[in-house]
Amino acid sequence: MRSTFSILRQALEAVAYATMVAVGFGWYLVTKKTPAFAYQSMIRLFCLTSGRSNDWISKSIGFFKRPYRFGDATGVIGDMSDPAVRDRAVGALRESGFYLFQQRLSAEMCDRLLQYATTQACELRQTDDQRIAAGREAVYVRGRPEAVRYDFKSYDLLRNPDVQNLIADLSFADLAQSYLGARPTIDALSMWWSTDYSDQPDAQAAQFFHFDMDRPKWLKFFIYLTDVNPDNGPHSFVVGSHRSGGIPRTLLKKRYARLSDEEVTRCYDRTDITEMIAPRGTILAEDTRGLHKGKIVTGGDRLILQIQFSNSLFGARYPKVSMGSDLTPNLQNQIRHYPALYSIYL
Repeated sequence: MRSTFSILRQALEAVAYATMVAVGFGWYLVTKKTPAFAYQSMIRLFCLTSGRSNDWISKSIGFFKRPYRFGDATGVIGDMSDPAVRDRAVGALRESGFYLFQQRLSAEMCDRLLQYATTQACELRQTDDQRIAAGREAVYVRGRPEAVRYDFKSYDLLRNPDVQNLIADLSFADLAQSYLGARPTIDALSMWWSTDYSDQPDAQAAQFFHFDMDRPKWLKFFIYLTDVNPDNGPHSFVVGSHRSGGIPRTLLKKRYARLSDEEVTRCYDRTDITEMIAPRGTILAEDTRGLHKGKIVTGGDRLILQIQFSNSLFGARYPKVSMGSDLTPNLQNQIRHYPALYSIYL
């Protein structure tokens, strides 16, 4: 049992952090920039309230950011304008924290994006024990890695016509909006190679369990662009850990920390940890507020494309990236109809 003093101290901390979040949110509404103290307070409040604070913030956001009426939202992941199809995915997300779609990205698009990923220069990410010059770029040569992870720049991805057509696909936006309960914004676009460069898990490459906390609420779509078997570093997720109270206080006390497998398995049954072993083209929606990681790659490599939708841009600051003017007709049309969906890139 916690002492009365401990409970009182925690309550006072929660009030202090909530006040700083409220002040910071007011500043964000005026300036469109989140003060660092407000962002850090949101994370600490999340840990203190076991996630309930983010639920309260998101309900308030949903009250003011009324949903789009997308109409026909048939696309890569199915007909999300069909309530039965959409509600099945949303229900799974709310219950488990992730949803694997039966539909896959076409083999032709996977081929084109793979060709792009083996010819376009990307940034080498340093490992925990290896310093890499900031901004060092190289084309990834499969089978000859020089780093544990290679990241493509959002600037370059936004100029790829296949990526443009994916972010113009309203089936993603419609599902995200239903899950978030508010008008969404695409606020993160990334693609990266994970390699077998190291035989040890690496924090810089997100190979330890962790939760994300950049926004009040968000939904990520991961697209496997290569086959992923147990050797290729399958994405792993702790089922149900995205829900309020889903992460034990013993782990939340560590705050925004990377967690070892041993720390996580002491708190969860191994059957609660799902590994996403799947063929290329597989699409996964996930609330990464839950504990997750990419397993270490022990052989070969893994290429993933990620699109993130959020209910607000309050939170972490992302570098400003312009979409440019050379856009596919499909994307141009969606920007005309739903400019707020793409506002971060306009």
